[in-house]
Order: sequence, then C-alpha cells, then structure tokens
Amino acid sequence: MAAACPYQARISKLGASTRPRVLVPTSGSGNFGEQGASAFWTIDELPGALRNMAEGRSGKSKDGMERVDVDLGPNRCAFTVDHILSGDEADALAACAEAILDANGHSRVAPGINTPPGILGRATRDQFEGCMRVNEAAHWYPSREVAPQFLGVIFDRIKDLVPQHLENGLPLYPRLSEKVAQFKYNRGDAFNRHVDGLFPGQGANARGDGVEEWTGVVSGFSMLLYLNDYESDGLEGGETRLWTADGSRHVDVRPKKGRALCFRRGSPNAVLHAGLPVTGDVPKYMALINLAYGEQVGTKPMMV
Repeated sequence: MAAACPYQARISKLGASTRPRVLVPTSGSGNFGEQGASAFWTIDELPGALRNMAEGRSGKSKDGMERVDVDLGPNRCAFTVDHILSGDEADALAACAEAILDANGHSRVAPGINTPPGILGRATRDQFEGCMRVNEAAHWYPSREVAPQFLGVIFDRIKDLVPQHLENGLPLYPRLSEKVAQFKYNRGDAFNRHVDGLFPGQGANARGDGVEEWTGVVSGFSMLLYLNDYESDGLEGGETRLWTADGSRHVDVRPKKGRALCFRRGSPNAVLHAGLPVTGDVPKYMALINLAYGEQVGTKPMMV
C-alpha cells in the first residue's frame, strides 16, 4: 500500500512537524460533483527547506533552468522549466500537502470548486473518461509574512523564462498568485480533460484570517510543480497530457521532481489537458500555482 512505501513514509514524517490551520471555512466539490464542507488553509511557519529557499542552491544560481517549449501547434503555449525546486524543496512542499491532508482527513473535497458530476466509484483506466477529478485536495495560502520567502523566490527563479505579456497586452505581475492548490494522486487517481479557468490574483490578508483578491490582476498561466518522480521516488504513471487546439494530437509530459509545467489558462487559447492515472503504489504529489498578469488597482475580500 502507498502508506508503507519509503517515499510516503519520508513525506509523512516531514509533514508531521508542519502545523497548518484553517484560514477560511467554506464548501466545495468532491471527486464526483458531490458538495461538502471544506476549507482554505494557511501555514504560518514553513518547513525549513522552504523558509531558506533564498539561501539554497537555486537561490544562488539558475544553472540548468532552461525553458523547453511543448509543441502544441499555433495558438497554444506550454513549456517546461526544470530545477525550479531542489529535491529537498520539493519534499518540503509535498509535506505541506500531507500535513493539511492529515488535518482534513485526506479530503477529496476541493474548496471553492464546482466539480462536474461523474460516475460514483474509484477511477481506473477504464473509468477515467467517466469522471472529472479523482484525487485528494489540500488548498492553502502561505501567510503574508512567509509568502515572499517561498513564492517570492519561485517567482524570481522563473520570471525571465515566462511570457512577459499576454496576447491581450496585460503585463506579467511581479508576484505569483498566492493560492497553492495541492493534489495527491494515489493508485488509479486521475484528472480528466479540462481547461483551467480565469481567477483573480489573490493572497492571505494581513490579519491572517481571510483571503484578498487583487483587483486588476488575473491568472494567465497555470504552473504545475511536480514534487516527485520515478527516478527519485518510484512514482509510476501520472503524466500530464496536453492537446493541440483541434484535439487531433497530444503530448505527454512526464513528472520530474522540481519541474514546472506552464500553460495558458483562462482564455480562448487555454490548453486542454489531463492528469493520467497513477499506476503504482507511490502517490503523485503536485502543486498548482498561477502566474498572474495585470496591474493591481486595489484589493477586496474573497467571497466564499
């Protein structure tokens, strides 16, 4: 079972020392469209590898960080950048998800999301087409104090490699949107074909009891961070499949620890994609963080 594998044991041990707390109670959707109670979480003190990112290997050097475009034809932008996270940083971020999942009972209800209904039952390769999302969900915002130590460093590492403007002219915002949507995929778990929608830039408020939306700032690209892989941790399956605009061709991107996969979201040019099933006993951990675009003109509380 996944809980007995050495990689899972290591991540669980790391997560045991992380203390998440509920930031905003809310509702959400489960794997098959069912509604349920959920929450956005926060972490006031990050694991050491995330607190010290600016002093780490990648904080001093961007060697090995090269953008590689994924060929999806015209009007579809996707690319990978390796070594955005070190191995220790990837493990620490996976441990953040595991700490929240331990606290929320390994919930499959994602906060603030309306999952389309699908079949009732666990997803397998044969069932994959019948449901939308089958995974455990841990969505959180770093506290206002620690966000620069973590998300600020990731932005600094990737900012010169991403589009500086959207096709509508909106400029790259000098911060990542601060929602960290993490998912854990156990054997058979998958995410069916979909496109990511438009969300405002957002982050935890200064009081640490809510979320602010950044008026004038929107999500332009999804950035998937792969936190484990086959070579380091024994992960099998879990590729991200990306389609061309006409759906006639696809490209599979294999998880690689520390890799970022970025693609257009929230527009007619958004990339259709899916998370293929995990086929082994080692779970797949990933984080979704959005590249933000626009010019901020204010803030307002996020409605939940």
